[in-house]
Amino acid sequence: MTNIPQDMNQEQVTNILAFIDASQSEPVKETIFTRLGHECFYARKLDAWIESYKGNVQAFLDRINVEHASKYWERLEFAEDRSMLILTGRKVEGCACAFADRPNPPLALCNYCCKNFQQELFGTLLGQQVEVTITAAYLLGGERCNTTIRLLGA
Repeated sequence: MTNIPQDMNQEQVTNILAFIDASQSEPVKETIFTRLGHECFYARKLDAWIESYKGNVQAFLDRINVEHASKYWERLEFAEDRSMLILTGRKVEGCACAFADRPNPPLALCNYCCKNFQQELFGTLLGQQVEVTITAAYLLGGERCNTTIRLLGA
């Protein structure tokens, strides 16, 4: 008889992530959820998509600010000195992350996973290291998710 593996379902993964968030130390949560953000970015092939904007950051900004093509982002603008990007999210009624779809979702999804996801995205777009700070988030009690993306140099 052939052993056919069963697919994991969303609830299993969501429950495991909630368990990790509730039971592990901050360094462990940071390691696991940071990797989850990395995997989310690359497994969904967003690296190839964002690469299409590399060298033309203005086209990406226009996608957000002029075309209003983002479901979650309202504005994305450089600070006056161009040392950072300021991301203003749209008002939302839930988190963009499917793993947050549960009562008392793991805050590490926001604090580490989403943060690293955005660092991967904006670092790739800008061709340099960036440091993301989440300044407001639905999971943290906000109406929208806002971020600052500080450019760390070429």
